[in-house]
Amino acid sequence: MDLTRDAVPVDEIRRLVPHRHEFALLDGIVYYDPETSDAVGYHDLEKDAFWVRGHIPGDPIFPGALMIEAAAQLSSFCYGKRVGKKEDRFFGFGAIDKVKFRNIVRPGQRLYVLCKLLAFHRRYAKFAVQGIAEGSLCFEGEILGISMPSKKPPGPPPPHPRASHAGGDPGPASAGQA
Repeated sequence: MDLTRDAVPVDEIRRLVPHRHEFALLDGIVYYDPETSDAVGYHDLEKDAFWVRGHIPGDPIFPGALMIEAAAQLSSFCYGKRVGKKEDRFFGFGAIDKVKFRNIVRPGQRLYVLCKLLAFHRRYAKFAVQGIAEGSLCFEGEILGISMPSKKPPGPPPPHPRASHAGGDPGPASAGQA
């Protein structure tokens, strides 16, 4: 396996994994076996990612929930390759089990995510997942994904509620003050 070369084009990932912008946590796939649905993908942790400023200020670490999300996105890709893209469905969380966090991942590092298919049905799949950074195991667990109905809203998304305040969000400290 060559960890320096993507085995799957990024447009193929984006076709099967609906996450975009700051929640696109699968940057590439360096290994995919269509026979077994096993895969190795990665997420490059940017030094200016949305979570850096607030998750342990001054000593940021990648949140464990986002590590699991990166693994779920790789699992979603593997499921999509097996069943094909369905416009009216997406592969979402059903359960996470046996999760253990073993090491810290920091901005500037690459998190490799490994997933191995444990069970498959056309409506669900279960994967064993691991995350590795700098040669160390960072997390492990199991993800159960379920084929769920997709209801895509027509047109652009509505503006964020805070965007309607002139001058920005006053914040909770100013609530009720005259």
